[in-house]
Amino acid sequence: MIRSGASFLCWVVAVVAAIVTVPTLWIATHVADEDGYVDFTRPFVADTAFRNAIVATITDDVVAKGGLPVAVKPVVERALRGVATQTAKQPGFLDAWEESQRRTHRLTFGPDANTDRLTADIGPIATFVAKEVAGNLPVRVAIPDKLLVPIYDAPDREVIDQVDKTTDRSRIGLLVIGLASLLSLVLARRRVNAIVGLGAGAVITGGVLLAGTGLALPEVLDRTPAATPFAREMRDLLVDRASDSLNQWLLGIVVVGAVVLVIALLGRALPGR
Repeated sequence: MIRSGASFLCWVVAVVAAIVTVPTLWIATHVADEDGYVDFTRPFVADTAFRNAIVATITDDVVAKGGLPVAVKPVVERALRGVATQTAKQPGFLDAWEESQRRTHRLTFGPDANTDRLTADIGPIATFVAKEVAGNLPVRVAIPDKLLVPIYDAPDREVIDQVDKTTDRSRIGLLVIGLASLLSLVLARRRVNAIVGLGAGAVITGGVLLAGTGLALPEVLDRTPAATPFAREMRDLLVDRASDSLNQWLLGIVVVGAVVLVIALLGRALPGR
């Protein structure tokens, strides 16, 4: 009886740790890690509305800081948008976006980070587009090497600090899950029952987090106002793609847990097993 109770307690610890660790691990691999963040945001420029928002931001900066007459703005914007549309799938454009996201990550999460909110540096992509379109503009424009655009209006350095800690926390969480699951198996009076429990625990973990994601992400959109079209598009893409990516993880956990659960139940039902 004591062994069964201890095994169940270890199972509870494993499930709770999994519910906490899975989203933490996702953040650690997709946001806190520079390469992971670049991979995660790479598909964003395939979105037409997002590319248009980038071009509008570049144009506004050129007009505001370059001393161009307002009458020239529509011409510059049309030219920049045309180049962005034509070159969106070219390696140079994608490389510029990737470098932009590396700068963004270092600016926000790097060792020399000096911003209190997620801030994008789209300077590399502005430089690329400007070079491509330079010969087609009626006036000469100067594009800055850095073009910083805050994604969120409100400062929240605490959130950034918490993201930085997800790497260590996810490692600890995985260790707790592994040890608790192993102890649950070792202490169980019947191993097959422990395997059934672990399979059910995976299903519970995925189900709880799927439900939580569906409820929490709309709140994220409502509570994180963005001042510019680029910031809104970037914010929405971050939330939507994060939801899709995390949900794929969770569905995988549910499927694997369900398979283990079914196999264990069948094994338990077999005579002599």
